Amino acid sequence: MLSRPLHVLPATLLLVSGLAFGQETNPSTQLVQMSGAMHAAAQVCGDYSDAQLQDMKNKQKESMKDMGLSDQDFDAAFEQGLQRGRKDLEGATEAQRKQMCEQLRSGPKF
Repeated sequence: MLSRPLHVLPATLLLVSGLAFGQETNPSTQLVQMSGAMHAAAQVCGDYSDAQLQDMKNKQKESMKDMGLSDQDFDAAFEQGLQRGRKDLEGATEAQRKQMCEQLRSGPKF
């Protein structure tokens, strides 16, 4: 298992999944949506247990409170990103998913 948290969505995932969240969405919400998409990617790659993913989500939720995002807004944005990430990953080829997972594994360590 990898020990680094999922804080950043690699460029490959953005390209592969084609995430295009609304321009009018505030930056905190966009960050949470990308985190949800990253969660979906991590599930596909299988490098984190469900407990690890939940722990990372909970930690991000707490830090987003400090940025003024309510629990309800966090949950809605995370779920939106998670569902969008899952949908987009379903449309990715096996080679694209493999490339995305390799980039996730070789990304910055936190």
